[in-house]
Amino acid sequence: MGTMDRYDGLLRSLPEGGRRVTERGLTLEVRDCFDRTSGALDPRTALTLTLKRKDFERAFARYDSALWPNMDHLFEPRHAQGRTQLEILRTLFGWASVDMSRGVGTKRICVESPWGPVVCWAYEKETPAPVKDRPGLVFFHGGGFFAGSIATVENQCRLIAQRAGALVLSVDYPLAPENPYPIGFDCCYAVLEWAARNAGPLGIDGGKIALAGDSAGGNLALCCALRSRDSGGPPVAYQALIYPVLSRAEGPEDPHWYWTGDIYDNPDRDPLIEEQILAIQKLSPPMNRWYLPPESGRFLPYASPITAAPEGLPTTLMLTAEYDFLRAECEEYSRMLARAGVENRHIRYGGITHGTFDRLGYAPQAEDMVNEIVKDLENLKKLS
Repeated sequence: MGTMDRYDGLLRSLPEGGRRVTERGLTLEVRDCFDRTSGALDPRTALTLTLKRKDFERAFARYDSALWPNMDHLFEPRHAQGRTQLEILRTLFGWASVDMSRGVGTKRICVESPWGPVVCWAYEKETPAPVKDRPGLVFFHGGGFFAGSIATVENQCRLIAQRAGALVLSVDYPLAPENPYPIGFDCCYAVLEWAARNAGPLGIDGGKIALAGDSAGGNLALCCALRSRDSGGPPVAYQALIYPVLSRAEGPEDPHWYWTGDIYDNPDRDPLIEEQILAIQKLSPPMNRWYLPPESGRFLPYASPITAAPEGLPTTLMLTAEYDFLRAECEEYSRMLARAGVENRHIRYGGITHGTFDRLGYAPQAEDMVNEIVKDLENLKKLS
């Protein structure tokens, strides 16, 4: 079987083998690649966590070509001495993914915000004639609010634009700690408002504007939806939240702490799995410190959205990773949405860790996430 044939088979196996389960009152779908063993890491995730720099450099041609441009993200920096934790993390965050799109145009747009201009990249399928009344998706990249860039999610946004026939706006919001809350959040919300005001010229239906983001970007997407609901702002028709940051709790002594170790299937006590699960928890204190001014507190509704009432939010897709610290709060939030009568569905991908959405073209789960967002946007397009 060729490399692409195997990849296509792995991709098909995710929805084909999906199974519905009910856990602690939450009904969700679990998806695994056909070659993943229950209770173990997905093989592609395991490889990236066990690969050694010397082995990779000595025989890189043996490995998937999608790994080749990602040495800076796979391994610790060679010369880390004297560099701050923030500098090292910014180097490690992100991924050079594969462009799987065809015929997608790109345009740079500047949007005015209370804090100055915000750069966005607009992606749309090239067509012979102007289009109108299509969905518009505003996407916010991840990176803990202090790292990441629109480059990391560019290929994902391009693929969504092509397959859904939607306009996708990817937001280059300012990062902490140089720009603490609410600067980045205000800039994200300004883009939502701008898209709604300019729906006609953009060729989108103002009633079919959607929000999406991964990790910190998922937090920003949800917080923009909450602010719009609370302030009577632009209507948001749909949101896709990819393992979002929902609570600012740092330990069981804090309110809104939902994590518990017994939700994870790790029968062999694999230390790699345990390390990956706890990675985000260890990052939470500096992330909160860099993003939130000390006087603000950690549980503001537009920074810790799990503290806000979910009633009246748009149709929601929640996508999570099995071996992710944020999984517990994401599952609790889906329960909250269901209790509030918000239409929602939840898909958990088995064997993967936080950050997998970055790895389009390497991890089949990333493309499957894209496909699920595309499917929802296509359904949104059909609504009158």
